[in-house]
Amino acid sequence: MVGDEGDVAEVGLDGKLIATRVLGGDLEGVTCDPASGLVYVVREGHEILFELDPDTLKPRRRFLIDRSFGGDPNFLRRGGDGIEGLTFVPSKSDPEGGRFYAVNQYDPPVLVELRVPLRSSQDPIAAAEITGAWPLGPAPLSGVTWDPPTGVFLVPSALWHSALVVSRSGTKLGSVRIPGFMQEGITRVPGGSFVIAQDSGGLVKWTPPRDPFAEALRSRGSVGQDRSGNGHEGKPD
Repeated sequence: MVGDEGDVAEVGLDGKLIATRVLGGDLEGVTCDPASGLVYVVREGHEILFELDPDTLKPRRRFLIDRSFGGDPNFLRRGGDGIEGLTFVPSKSDPEGGRFYAVNQYDPPVLVELRVPLRSSQDPIAAAEITGAWPLGPAPLSGVTWDPPTGVFLVPSALWHSALVVSRSGTKLGSVRIPGFMQEGITRVPGGSFVIAQDSGGLVKWTPPRDPFAEALRSRGSVGQDRSGNGHEGKPD
């Protein structure tokens, strides 16, 4: 997990703190590449993606997110209401091993796909580019998690106390109320539970009687798209 004061923490499934490190800045999202085990965190404001060693949490590389997209050099506006979440979707067909996805809180509230040169560059500092963007709302968007069992993104909102269910192609499929206060992150853990990170501090372990996100898909008559993460380039249907 990460914090607004630049701290990164490893937490066990029992909720106990294992390790911490301070990187500085306003860190707003954390994910990993399951193929390499490397950890990635994003700093809001400057929009920098850090690659961390999972054993020490020390930075290895940095990727500067290019704010431009679709001919707009400032598609992602500068300021304190920028990138709020980060997740990785692995893909065997992608030369970089997969794509990162992030949500922008405001200005504009969107889900963005990022091409990051994980394999093609070994430079200590490299650029990440936006390769897809899909408007989502209502704002603010507070986080994003790729959920392999359902094949969808879960996008929590700290204001609305809910998580959007979003397809790989950026289509909003539903919304699920989630427990906690100022919810800024959610992830699935073994045993049918979810862990929710609160901006106000602390983690909430939630064990619903049934999978609410799978239920949301069934009620819509939808299925998650491409659960493996293969074969999509993040473009709208």
